[in-house]
Amino acid sequence: MIGTRYYDLAGLVSLTLFRGFSYPALEFGLTSFPPLLLAAFRFDLAGLLLLGFVAVRSDHWVPRTRDDLVSIAAGGVVLIAVGNGAWTVGQGLTTSALSGVMVSISPLLTAGFSWILLPEDRLSAGGVAGLAVGFGGALLIMLPDGPLRVGPGLLGKGLIFAGIASVALGGVLIRWADPELPVAAQSAWSMVVGAAFLHVFSIAIRERPADVTPTTEGLLALAYLAVLSGLVANLVYYSLLQRRSAIEISLTTYVVPVVAATAGWALFGDPVTPSMIGGFLVVLVGFGLLKRQTLRREVEQVGF
Repeated sequence: MIGTRYYDLAGLVSLTLFRGFSYPALEFGLTSFPPLLLAAFRFDLAGLLLLGFVAVRSDHWVPRTRDDLVSIAAGGVVLIAVGNGAWTVGQGLTTSALSGVMVSISPLLTAGFSWILLPEDRLSAGGVAGLAVGFGGALLIMLPDGPLRVGPGLLGKGLIFAGIASVALGGVLIRWADPELPVAAQSAWSMVVGAAFLHVFSIAIRERPADVTPTTEGLLALAYLAVLSGLVANLVYYSLLQRRSAIEISLTTYVVPVVAATAGWALFGDPVTPSMIGGFLVVLVGFGLLKRQTLRREVEQVGF
């Protein structure tokens, strides 16, 4: 029992680090690749690696039902192509630190979409209050510390927010579809489909392979995003889901911004502004209000 707890703790820490360092890795990758092409290559590699893994390890890896196909379409188009595509373009206009801090909004958006689309996830008055507080924190993160100016930075923040919203909506739509396909296989197919759409989007905005300027840092960043942040992080996540609650794992979302912001500051000198810190803390309070009953049950159970 103790061994399992330490194993799971190591898994949670690894998951947090893999995801947290994906934001500075993305910033390195953007120095070599156009944003949508980088996202496309990232999910080409991650999707094929994960699909190969589940094909070897599972007898049920091919979609068999309409619900499976709907979930793959939602994951591929909404979550991967639109969500991660917008997110990657947005980070190219801002910083890895800001992008990492904004990921804290994701659980709140997921709860909001679930409230609308899934009857079993209706929110109480306290939950609605938590949602409102959390969105206030999101606005605080997005506000500049100086005068408000319309420019690439503001556009980048808007694209990151839109990307996070699309990722959250895609996750809820997958739950709504209720697929029979195991989660690892569903994720792998979603990555493959999403990568195909990202290539289409890349061509549509006139990105070209000739725009790629290969560097050691850029190629290592792509490898990190595909293998560690993509394949390995997902396998750790699926392993943890077999033993730990989803809410417990989701709490790593609030440590990832700390890792991302610290790495962005150390590697690139990305500023960590008072509005980012304050907004993150307000989002954290909103999440606590939103999930207070679930968190209370988790605390009452035997944890680490």
